[in-house]
Amino acid sequence: MNDELRTDERWLAAWGTDWVLEGCANCNGVFVLPPDKVSQRCPFCGQAALTQMDPADDRPIYTHPPELLVPFRAADNQLRGNIRSFAKSIWLAPADLNEGTLLSRMQPVYLPMWLVDAQVQGEWQAEMGFDYEIVSHREQFQNSSWRTERVKEKRVRWEPRLGRLNRQYDNQAAPALEEQEQVEAKIGRFNLKEAQPYQATSVAGIVVRLPNRPPEDAWQDVVVGLKTAVSQDCRLASEAEHIRGFKWSPRFANQHWTQLLLPLYASYYLDDDNQAQMVLLHGQTGKLHGSKRASMQRARRVAGIILAVAAVLLLLTLVLLGLGFTVVEEALAWAGPAGVLTIGVVGTAVLPLVYAWYINNIQAKA
Repeated sequence: MNDELRTDERWLAAWGTDWVLEGCANCNGVFVLPPDKVSQRCPFCGQAALTQMDPADDRPIYTHPPELLVPFRAADNQLRGNIRSFAKSIWLAPADLNEGTLLSRMQPVYLPMWLVDAQVQGEWQAEMGFDYEIVSHREQFQNSSWRTERVKEKRVRWEPRLGRLNRQYDNQAAPALEEQEQVEAKIGRFNLKEAQPYQATSVAGIVVRLPNRPPEDAWQDVVVGLKTAVSQDCRLASEAEHIRGFKWSPRFANQHWTQLLLPLYASYYLDDDNQAQMVLLHGQTGKLHGSKRASMQRARRVAGIILAVAAVLLLLTLVLLGLGFTVVEEALAWAGPAGVLTIGVVGTAVLPLVYAWYINNIQAKA
C-alpha cells in the first residue's frame, strides 16, 4: 500500500474499473458501486436510498483501493435453503417476507477490514504458571473396612519472569468499520486464510463499502491484538501453561496497513410500517441473520376470522337452546358443549395478537 494518499480527484480510477461514489443519509455509510446499481436502497441498513456523492468534494476518509479480498464461497443451494427456512420460521409474517422477494433483493456486498504488519520491540514482565501434580492419600470406610485411596491433584506454580522482545508480527486484524463487531456477532467471523490479491474483475457488479475508521483510529485495536499475541509468545518461550499480570513497554516500527474486503450477502423485506428489515448472509459459510417481524395486520385478520367462527358457534348455541326449550328437549344436551366450544374459540382469538406483539417486542429490544 502506498504511504501517501492520492490527491488526484480521480482517485476512483485507481480501483481499476468504472465506479460511482454514493452515501447513505441514515447510517452514514459510503459505498463505491457499479453504475447499474446507483440510487438503490442502502445495502447495509436498508432505511434510505443511496445518494450520489462527488469524489472530489465529498472525499471519503480513506480512498485507497483494497489489496486483498476474501472471495464468496457459500453455495447457491445453501443460501436458498437458509433464506427459505428463515422465511418460513415466522408465523404471521408480513406479506413482503417470502423466499422469492428475499432472493430477488439479495446482493453481494464487500465490507472493509484492516490487516497490519508491525515490528514490536520492548521489555515485558509477567507471572508464568507451570502445571504440576501432587499425590495424597484419602481414607474411606467401605464394606466394613478402611481403604486407602491414592489421589492426584493438579496445581499451578507461579513464577515471575521478565525479558526483552524484538519480533515481527504480520496480519493483525483490526476493524475498518464501527459496525464490524456487530456484523460478526450476527453471522460469525471470516476465514482470512482464504484471502486473495485484489483484482478489479473480482468485484465486478458488487457493492463495496468504504472504511469509516481510518488507520489512526483503528491502531488501538491493533495494539490490543498485538499485546495478546506477544503475551502468548512470551508464555510459549517460557514453556509455561498459564500467564497472568502481563505488562510491557512496547515500541512499534515498520507498520504496514493492508485493506482486506470481507464477503457478505444483504437482502431485506418490508414490515407493516414499510420499514426495511435487513437479512444478512455470511459470504463464506452462508450463515443467516435476519430481523424477525410479525405482521400485526395479519394477526388482526386472523383474530377476526376466529371471532367470526365464534359468532357462528354462538348462534348455533342459541338455536340449540331455543329448540331445547320449545321443540326438541334433547337439543339442550348439545347446547352446553357448543357453548363451551364457543368460549374456547373466543379465547384463542387473542393468540395471534399476543404472538405478533411478543415477536415484535423481543426484536425491538434486541
